[in-house]
Amino acid sequence: MDAVEVAIARTLTGALRSHVCVRIDEHMEITAYSDGNGEPIKISLDDIKGKLRRHLLYQIKLELQKRRTLNEADRLKQLRGYSAPGEISRIADDGALIVSLEIADYYRRLVLCGFCPARFQPHHELGRYSIGSVKEFYISSVVPVMVNKRYSRARILLSRTSKELPRLLLQERSRIAGITCIERVPGAYSSVVTPARIPKEIINSVGKELEEHLHVSIQEVHR
Repeated sequence: MDAVEVAIARTLTGALRSHVCVRIDEHMEITAYSDGNGEPIKISLDDIKGKLRRHLLYQIKLELQKRRTLNEADRLKQLRGYSAPGEISRIADDGALIVSLEIADYYRRLVLCGFCPARFQPHHELGRYSIGSVKEFYISSVVPVMVNKRYSRARILLSRTSKELPRLLLQERSRIAGITCIERVPGAYSSVVTPARIPKEIINSVGKELEEHLHVSIQEVHR
């Protein structure tokens, strides 16, 4: 209702060149105030016709879409800094990957659309992706996106080159907290420090996923 009030007030203020206030309770109340000392004028929706009415409905739609997008981005920003498997659903002409992510959200599973630009793809993987294949991605950010000056959706930006990706995959599969990746050259190697021994099969599975060698060392405890 707040979105509807704001959209109507903003649109009518510009169209009527008077300050307009809108309040929705059980009924909608629209009041226009002139710049002088004249009495406030009550406006009915029935008084708004033709082109202005269509413009009003369009602006309400835009305001609702804007708030929906900002709310979605705010709700999904908690995903930033995590890894998730994603199925490649489309490959853009510039090499960017459109990825379908399946995320556990309390008692349900969300299917979200992620975007991995070519600059966030390892050189050895460029041009080798295929539609339908599943890869692990690091979620870099979640931001609202504007298209033609209109908010359209929340964009989930993904990366295959982040130094955090090997750390997260090892941590998730081994259940060992405190793992750190101190250096990574995507497609070549990652240097990882862990507070406890990681089973070799887990190290090999992450190395196979990233197609790189993992140098894993156990952190020394100073007494």
